[in-house]
Amino acid sequence: TVGVDTGTDTDWERGTPSVIGPPAANSPVTCYGTNIDAAYGIGVNIYLRSPAIDLSAATAATLTFQQFYDIEAGFDAGAVRVLKSSDLTQLGTDVVNPVDGTVTEWTEFTGALPAEALGETVIIEFRFTSDGFAPSAQAGWYIDDVSVTVE
Repeated sequence: TVGVDTGTDTDWERGTPSVIGPPAANSPVTCYGTNIDAAYGIGVNIYLRSPAIDLSAATAATLTFQQFYDIEAGFDAGAVRVLKSSDLTQLGTDVVNPVDGTVTEWTEFTGALPAEALGETVIIEFRFTSDGFAPSAQAGWYIDDVSVTVE
């Protein structure tokens, strides 16, 4: 699911990038991106959430995904959080804050989910925020090929 906490000019969208951002999805033909074919806006706080993932029997869990980002370094950011599916409270600290600046090609992120997530049914949340200053001409954050591996 996607949602907006603040801002009205940027949403997570699923599609095929072609105007701004990566030249294509990492695994054709679609990916998720912040305004898939336009620069992201100001004062944005948006989220992209996975379906529920059952970690009730897991002793460890690893998140892997492909990402492309082009954001204002030091001011705008992306974060990955693990939420309890029953009430959307955050479990542990952010998995990672992988987004700051620009990468020019798809890159893979792999990281362990927090210990607090084990034994729970969880939702992975990708959250993007931008400050309230001048509009950006930058592409934003693009996500593809998300997987969770459990042990």
